[in-house]
Amino acid sequence: MSGMTVEAFKEFDVILTDTIVIGQDLLNDIIQQINYIESFSSDKEYFRNLQLSSMSADITKFVELTTLLSKILVTKKKINVPEIKQSHIHLLFVLKGINQAQQKHDSVVLEDLIKYELKDNLTQWKIDIIPLIKRQLNF
Repeated sequence: MSGMTVEAFKEFDVILTDTIVIGQDLLNDIIQQINYIESFSSDKEYFRNLQLSSMSADITKFVELTTLLSKILVTKKKINVPEIKQSHIHLLFVLKGINQAQQKHDSVVLEDLIKYELKDNLTQWKIDIIPLIKRQLNF
């Protein structure tokens, strides 16, 4: 077991659990931000863009956190969750589309990407991927 004591493994599991909880909290915050952004009318584009910038930063943190979690799962626990990488790829494509729609001032495409693609991806994390990770770890 690579020289780790039972105590070290318990502490490691606590770190994994805390990382998952932080990820869930960040995910919930992002979903709340999406709901807030959806409440803006298209004539409040400036405020929506400010909120989108903040949300994009949080999504980046979420991707970084879950990427780290995935690497730890693979290297330390020998658990591979391919859904994480697939979801990250989709999420990054959605963010790219959101950025392009903002640059083109295309509020219809922007609203659709946020309402359907982004929200769907993050909901999959909430109801599918995070519970899958917890099951894999027996949490």
